[in-house]
Amino acid sequence: MQFPIDVRFLDRRTGGKVQGFMLPATERDLLLWTRWRYRPQDEDRTWDWWEIFLECKSSRGRYECYAAIAQNELQGLMQLDLKPRSMGPAQRIVVDYLATNPANRVADQGLKHVGIGLLALAVVLSFEFRKEGRIRLESLSGAVGFYESLGMVRQARRSRDGNSIFELGSEEAKQLLEEIRERRILAV
Repeated sequence: MQFPIDVRFLDRRTGGKVQGFMLPATERDLLLWTRWRYRPQDEDRTWDWWEIFLECKSSRGRYECYAAIAQNELQGLMQLDLKPRSMGPAQRIVVDYLATNPANRVADQGLKHVGIGLLALAVVLSFEFRKEGRIRLESLSGAVGFYESLGMVRQARRSRDGNSIFELGSEEAKQLLEEIRERRILAV
């Protein structure tokens, strides 16, 4: 895959298109992360992206960290586990962490489609790694509706931390990517 990948977000106030891009995260992106201002209700406020990023760098290709950038600001971060422990015959990429800038979480401000763009990148990488678009993730309680709206299937069992587990199958992944391409969110 060639980076950066062009992505188009929407400005929630104006409805206008905002050009952005996604690429493997760098130290510069993590410096931008320090400018995020979490609210008390943000469930991911305790995630240490420096630690997550350093884990990626030392993992010898198992983990990768990606950044979404627009308007000279970090709009989102995602860590993928490209070589998860065996989960049966249908291998998947695992989205270990996905976070959008807290400024994008308010209904009438910030950018829209950051989470969708990052998730689409995970699906594209799943196809590239011959996992047929399949992904798996744990959802914080506040994001359950978001993942359900994308066609991900909530599993009956919960994670060790009590979070809902979602999976995206191959056919659903193809459909989701097609919808994202039609809406011109991601240019791949």
